[in-house]
Amino acid sequence: MAIPALPSALANAALDAASMRPQPGDLLVFMIGENQGETIAPSQVEVGARPILAYPMDPVTKTLRDGSRFNIIAVGRLDPSEIEDDTKPLSADGVVAYSAVCTHNGCIITENNDTHHEFVCNCHGSTFDVGNKGKIVVGPATRRLAILPLKLADGNVTVAADFDGRLGPPRE
Repeated sequence: MAIPALPSALANAALDAASMRPQPGDLLVFMIGENQGETIAPSQVEVGARPILAYPMDPVTKTLRDGSRFNIIAVGRLDPSEIEDDTKPLSADGVVAYSAVCTHNGCIITENNDTHHEFVCNCHGSTFDVGNKGKIVVGPATRRLAILPLKLADGNVTVAADFDGRLGPPRE
């Protein structure tokens, strides 16, 4: 009786791992595009480019943590001079990562503005300063984006710690 339950238990464990928030040591991989599923190298994140949408991936099991929309990450790069002192330790060689779920209505953030250091939600225009811990520049969002601390390990951008704030819009 325990043997038939084993595949089910393994399947549930895989689903749980896919839904887990990013874990320290996870790699970031392209969510969409020609490089979908590939690890994001720091050299692939250009200063001033649109945010790269990514998922975290367990480097050992290769489990893609794509089981929750709250695991979608917006990855960008800034010139280090544009990153505030309290945000620098959370970045890796100018690469920053934030929850891509807007804190206003939950839309996925896919744009930046002309300053190149602000992510913009294309649904309602909320704008967040990615060089300053995701601080709100323009509403209607009332809460900053949660930053995902990063570090470099073996030449890869990896997750250093949990998100530093609440994800998504306020709950009612």
